[in-house]
Parts: sequence; structure tokens; C-alpha cells
Amino acid sequence: RVVVGRRVVGHAETGIRVPRLQPLVAILLPVPLLAGAAYAARELTPRTFDPAPEVPASSGAWFCPHGGGRGGWEVELQVANPGERTASIRVLSLGQDKPGQPQTFEVPPDELVRIPVPPRGRERSSMVEWFGQWVAVGWLAHAGGGEGGVAAEPCAPAAGGRWYLPDGTTDVDEDDDYVIVMNPFAREAVFSISLLSERKEPVRHGSLTDVVLRPFRSAAFNVNDVVLGEPTVSALVEVSVGRVAAATLGVSGAGGIRSALGYLGQPADTLTFPGGDDAGRTDLVVMSAGTTDEARVSLGGDILGEGEPQAFAGLVDASMPAASARTFTATTSGATSVRWTVTGEDVAAVRRTFGVVSDQASVTGAQPASSWIVLPAVAGEPSNPGLVLANPGTEPAVVRLSFLAPGPAEQVTVTVPAGSTVAAPEGFLRAAPEAGVSATATSGTFIPATASYSLGQEGLATYAVALGIRIPEGALEGNLPGSTGSGR
Repeated sequence: RVVVGRRVVGHAETGIRVPRLQPLVAILLPVPLLAGAAYAARELTPRTFDPAPEVPASSGAWFCPHGGGRGGWEVELQVANPGERTASIRVLSLGQDKPGQPQTFEVPPDELVRIPVPPRGRERSSMVEWFGQWVAVGWLAHAGGGEGGVAAEPCAPAAGGRWYLPDGTTDVDEDDDYVIVMNPFAREAVFSISLLSERKEPVRHGSLTDVVLRPFRSAAFNVNDVVLGEPTVSALVEVSVGRVAAATLGVSGAGGIRSALGYLGQPADTLTFPGGDDAGRTDLVVMSAGTTDEARVSLGGDILGEGEPQAFAGLVDASMPAASARTFTATTSGATSVRWTVTGEDVAAVRRTFGVVSDQASVTGAQPASSWIVLPAVAGEPSNPGLVLANPGTEPAVVRLSFLAPGPAEQVTVTVPAGSTVAAPEGFLRAAPEAGVSATATSGTFIPATASYSLGQEGLATYAVALGIRIPEGALEGNLPGSTGSGR
């Protein structure tokens, strides 16, 4: 900050009498007046300026509200660099106490790096700042300490002031659902959480209203403590001061965990939710956060498999009132995606699927693109890795899959017909179950997700689904328009 001082001129300071300045002032006074008259005589057309050149982004941040648990939990960040330059990253772990010093790492080109982070505490979160080269970041959590299951999810590329969190249920006594909120900035954040359900009026409990979250802290809120016995409970996080990132964490007493990153701002009215290799049941959890009678929304959707699209029976001609949440259920088999449409505002959805043993998974929706990073969802061996490719468009997509290091230098090309979902070749994935995959369309667009099993006697004990991370245009060449900004 520049501070400008002002000196008072007087007889005691200078010995100069003010009246002696009057003739000089009289001489100089017409100069600005003449200049002003000359300017007024000019043409009055507004001036135009050339636009400022775009500055390539050299830094950015990812925000990871992954949560954690008691002793025995393991949480790691997966950082993938698909570019041609080495990326420098800085990792800061957040909890309820003052954070420690960040850790610094290098991520070589075309490589995946795994970074363990402190897992103790439901509220655990992490921030990853990158410098020099764009990277993709996600998390993989393996529950322990009497809890089991694996959850995988991409981190958020931005923080903001309004988060939609559809995925939640409090219908089973042994299950607990949490809202994880992180404040990765150097100022306080103030926010409120509204809970929407199927059978109750919206709940805005005192403990969830005007919550103050200190700088570089993270907090967990147990939804069961406020709304119990509801098959669907969704959350709306509204920030009045600062910016946050938010996700849900579900912990099942019967075994299994799931995570779902929230939507920052209003989601698109058409989304696709890829998945596969589940036990045959899909739940589409939908929240309608509108507050007026006119906010009632209409829903529709179909299931994209290897054949012709099939109607999602529960969504046919379905509608929802304002300020409510509801779960729609369908039967699925093999690699499938849910293509979902909505007419109305303030609506968001998450797809929940169930493994063949006891674990469960949640995945958010996306729109097609041509270049993605798919992070692994395998927590160890034995494993049954899976990767699905959804094409909700009207033209076929031809997709090239290749491993990031330390995976092998193998590639495979997969054609995804229009309006379908196909699985990547099993033999390709088994060559490196815990490697990251670069997925690029040589024609068309698509949406990828990993859907994998791991651990246990046959590698089926845990199940996780994670949406791919879209590579922004220009990221590989270092030509991202503008900087996404540092988290600190």
C-alpha cells in the first residue's frame, strides 16, 4: 500500500508569503482552460481500445473436500500431468485446527503421482495448487477403523458461493451421511445449509445457519443429527461471506462409503451419468431447490447401454415440487449411463450405484467433451478395474486410450456408437489397474468414468465409480486463457 503524505505550506515552514504566488497562479490558470476548450472542440466520438492480450494461465488450484475417518483410513490425492512440461504443485491439508506447512512436489510430464494426505477426522480436506503446467486432481479414500469401502472422486477446479449436494439418505440407522465444507482461503467464510427431503418441509437448523468457518479450515456436518429417517436428504450450501468447496460423504454401517462432489452453481439441464458393472440397481437422486410454487420441475431420462436407449421408467413424466428431494430407481446391467433432462431451475442430480458385495458409489453428471483424464479407483490387489465410455450424442465417437506413467506404453482405440455406453477392453486395463488413463477422441465427443472393484478374496470387496476430468482446451500446450488463480 502506498501512503502519500501532505505538507502544509506556511510562513513558519518556508518563509514564503502566499500573496507572492498569486501572479503566477493568474498566469497559469488559463492554461488548463485553453486545453479544456481545445478538447471540447474535438470530435466527441468515444475512443476505442484494442483488447488486452490474454495471458496464459501459469497457476491454479484444486479443492478436495474428501473427508476421512478414525484410525485405519487411508486417503490419497491422485495428480495427473498430461502435458509436456513438469508441473510444480503445493499440497495443503485442512481440518478443524490450524493447518501445517504445505508440501511441495514435482509431477513429470505424462505421469500420475499419488500423494497420501492425513485422513483422521470426518472433516478432512485438501488443496492442491499447481504452477507452470495444468494438472488433473482427484481423491481415493479407503475406509478403515471398523469401516470399509472405497470412494473416489475428482476434486473441484473452483470454489464459490452456492453448492448443490443431492446425494444423501438417513433412512437406515447404521448409516451416516455428512456434508463436508472447506474454506481454503485466508479470510473467514460464512454459510448456511438447507436440507431438502421427500416427506418433510425444508430444514434450516440453527446449527447449520450462518456457520463461520475460519481461514484454511474444513468442517463436517452429520445430516442424521438434523433430519433422520428420510430416504432422500439433499443439501444446499449458500455462502454469504467468502467462498467454499463442498461434497458429501456417505458411510454405511453394513459396509461401504461413497463420495459426491457438489455442483458449483446451477447445473446444466441435460447431463449424463456414466457407470457400470454394478449389482443391477441404479438410484438417481434429484433435488429441487426452488422456493416458489412455480418452481415445480419436470424430469425425463433414459438409460444408455450397448444397445438402443431404454426409458428410465421412474422418470417418465415425473415432476417434483419446489424445495424437495426424491430418489428414482431403475434396473441396470453392465456398462450403462443415465441421460437425464430437466425443465426448471435450481435442480441437481447424482447417480448412486451398488457393488456386488456391500460397497456403494456415487457419480455426478457431465456433458460430452473430446479430451479427458480418468483416474484409477482401485485401492490395491486383487482388483477388477473398469472404465466406461458414454456417448449421449448423435454421432459415433472414436476414443484413443493410453496409460500415464508409470503405466506401460500401450494404447487401444474404442468406438462408442451414438446413444450408447461401452466398456474399455478388460485386457488393456488389467495391464495397469492403478494407472491413470488419457482418453482422447479422434472424432466425436464422450464422457468417461472409472468403475472398479478391488481387495478381498476375489477383488470384489470394494467398489468405486469416479467421473473423468475434462482437459480444458489449451491446457496441454500451456495456453489456458487467463489464470484460474491460486488458492492462497
